[in-house]
Amino acid sequence: MEALKQLYKGATGLDVLDVEAIPGAGSNRKYYRMKGTDGSTLIGAVGTSRDENHAFCYLAKHFAEAGLPVPQIVAESADGLRYLQSDLGNVSLFEALKGGREAGGRYNAHERDLLRRTIAALPAMQIRGALGLDFSQCYPQEALDETNVLFDLNYFKYCFLKATGLDFHELKLEASFQLMARDIVSIPGGAFMYRDFQARNVMLDAQGNPFFIDFQGGRRGPVQYDVASFLWQASARYPKALREELIKVYLQSLKQYQEVNSKQFRQGLQLCVLFRLLQVLGAYGFRGYFERKKHFLESIPPAMESLRDLLAEGGCPYPYLHEVLHALVSMPQFQPEQKPVERADGYKTTALNPYQAHPEDGPATFSRYDAQGPLVVRVFSFSYRKGIPEDTSGNGGGYVFDCRSTHNPGRYEPYKQLTGLDEPVIRFLEDDGEILTFLDSVYKLADAHVRRYLQRGFTSLMFSFGCTGGQHRSVYSAQHLAEHIHRKFGVEVHICHREQGIESVLAPARCMVFAAGLGTRLKPLTDTMPKALVPVAGKPLLEHLLQKLKGSGFSDVVINVHHFADMIEDWCQQHPMQMRIMFSDEREKLLETGGGVKHAAPLLRDAQDGFLIHNVDILSNVDLRAFVEAGQGRAATLLVSSRQTQRYLLFDDDMRLVGWTNVATGEVRSPYPNLNPKLYHKYAFAGVHYMNPRLFSYFSKFPDKFGIIDFYLDVCNKEPIYGYVQPGLRLMDVGKLDTLSEAEAFVREIKQEGAS
Repeated sequence: MEALKQLYKGATGLDVLDVEAIPGAGSNRKYYRMKGTDGSTLIGAVGTSRDENHAFCYLAKHFAEAGLPVPQIVAESADGLRYLQSDLGNVSLFEALKGGREAGGRYNAHERDLLRRTIAALPAMQIRGALGLDFSQCYPQEALDETNVLFDLNYFKYCFLKATGLDFHELKLEASFQLMARDIVSIPGGAFMYRDFQARNVMLDAQGNPFFIDFQGGRRGPVQYDVASFLWQASARYPKALREELIKVYLQSLKQYQEVNSKQFRQGLQLCVLFRLLQVLGAYGFRGYFERKKHFLESIPPAMESLRDLLAEGGCPYPYLHEVLHALVSMPQFQPEQKPVERADGYKTTALNPYQAHPEDGPATFSRYDAQGPLVVRVFSFSYRKGIPEDTSGNGGGYVFDCRSTHNPGRYEPYKQLTGLDEPVIRFLEDDGEILTFLDSVYKLADAHVRRYLQRGFTSLMFSFGCTGGQHRSVYSAQHLAEHIHRKFGVEVHICHREQGIESVLAPARCMVFAAGLGTRLKPLTDTMPKALVPVAGKPLLEHLLQKLKGSGFSDVVINVHHFADMIEDWCQQHPMQMRIMFSDEREKLLETGGGVKHAAPLLRDAQDGFLIHNVDILSNVDLRAFVEAGQGRAATLLVSSRQTQRYLLFDDDMRLVGWTNVATGEVRSPYPNLNPKLYHKYAFAGVHYMNPRLFSYFSKFPDKFGIIDFYLDVCNKEPIYGYVQPGLRLMDVGKLDTLSEAEAFVREIKQEGAS
């Protein structure tokens, strides 16, 4: 301290009247506010690395000469371990955002303005700051390279991943790291990369103007890295809608200094977000797990949530790394804490942590659950010798069924080494028939219970099947009930064959809603709102559809957005519906129906048996559960009707798609040459279809923008595309202004039919 005081006196000619230690966070440097006898103050810094101190002082002087908002360097010690800088005050952006952060990410207008002003100032630092900069003065290196990236990725591996005890293949992971390092270094950019651009490193003056500190780790690199560092800072808990807003502010500011390719920027940003998350998890692991620093331990849960969201959005293009990270975020210690919530009906359920449940999770793609969340069913098989499975939900143990009254294949030598998942055991049980009679009663009871749980918004239901060894009858019964519930209700089902050590998950039913269209036939309404929010019978079209989907067991919904995209996202944020909503962002270019599915493929490819696609402007009485059940296992199934139109799809006697025709013009389109439309059944497409992700492999030959019917016609001679006719189907396309009053009457009639 005495050496620092001498440096102060030598620089100012004043004695030090008072010294105040300034608390640090992750840095090894120590900072002091030093007050002189004239009342003025400077900040004294004591570091352990001469090179790091030198880098900061060089960069600060360079940036100050460029007119950038940084502290002024007043003096440096001869040994390079101490320096004095101007005092920027006590208010950091991190402190100024405390209220919104503690409110789970609900930032007020003033806080949002501070964020906009800060990120708008970043491009000047990156681009103007790089002009004339001697990058060789940077510490510890002058540019981001593959060695640097691999260092940080291995920092994550050794300081975080290995600390969790998760098993992984070293060589496969290293191969993923090598690919990732190559791709990150290939991102275009020769800007100054701040590297640790976060709210803690931004100071605010009395007018709220941002000043930047702690940039000594900067180097040449891509601009996207700093955006990722700032907006995905774990403890900040920025809602995704706010992130998207700030990205737009940043890009607008960046355009003052260079041309911007928005698509290329976002591709690089997604990769930098992945890299940054792994990098900070490495730091959190070391500083938290090993140094036991509270701030870093508290940052782990929100960082894991960000990683979970990124994986769900297809943000990791490296298959084995994706597999490892998915296993990581699925570990029990990283699951969001659940707290009991007292409901109006007197029942208790659970709510996720505030940062996860916050309704402002938004756009490009986002996921959000409301307080009750979607139903998850867990089905177990077990041996009575080892006890009934433990309930971990805290809601009670659910149903336990005793399978021991049915014929036991385990008594016979050919089946002793097999389980209820093996074909010989399945044939034995089904040929005998006792297990089928047993399950008929179970299905009726389970169906009624699942249906009621969905109606009441409950989140957890458990079924357990026990037999003597937990190997044959219980395994068969548990597997079949799980598949039955998933097929009928579309909910997420977890299966655990306890004694076999086999676990699997049947993913929740997923739907893509087409809501990106311009709605030109509904002008002038759609001059001020998207078609999806046009009201019918007091509710937006989107609300009618989401309620129908929810009632049919769908809990995962992807909505594509383009026209007034922000309004759709805001509406979804303000109207939680016990569903996970994800957005496929088509703001830059409307991609039509086929291009929309292709663009959203990363959000849909894990829908194991397929996913529903539904136009937002279609009202109908279609039984979605029956439709989905008919479509499972098929490449695609299209809802069709015999209504009058000019354009028809053509189907053979097995209801397989063979072509398309316009009866007014005589035009015919088909992959089969010389097709005669008179020999086939004509049906009109109803705007509802069910697709298996295996069709995604055919997307590569198509451009970004194309129609889905064009796609089906192209592949129908390679993959069977089926039509589905529902007897008594009533359907209405709300496409024109003069149909709105008719649509209101239609909604009332459908509602009355459902109630009767």
